[in-house]
Amino acid sequence: MLFIELVVIGGVYSVTIKPAETFRVAVWKNAVSVVLVHNHPGGAVRPSEEDKDVTDHLIQVGRILNINVVDHLIIAPETFFSFEINGLMEELRKSMKYVPPYEIAERIREAAEEAK
Repeated sequence: MLFIELVVIGGVYSVTIKPAETFRVAVWKNAVSVVLVHNHPGGAVRPSEEDKDVTDHLIQVGRILNINVVDHLIIAPETFFSFEINGLMEELRKSMKYVPPYEIAERIREAAEEAK
């Protein structure tokens, strides 16, 4: 099934994204994956550093919840930008910035076991 849900409405220049609000409906509907979408009404769809950082954070929250963040789309009246198509999702999935310390420790233990 496909659901489209409005999670938050922001101001003219910014919006505060809270992971709990972002994933609330996905958890409630037992979603296994989500696509994030937001707009840049001015027409420029190049992702800002904040866009990348929020996506990085939400990917890690999704991992904890077992909800795959498939893509993040920035839409404008005439065009769009896909993090997946442009390789940013792969890059952000490798990021360690928001990985919880317990998961880093587990990865280190697993790597040590594999090295034996």
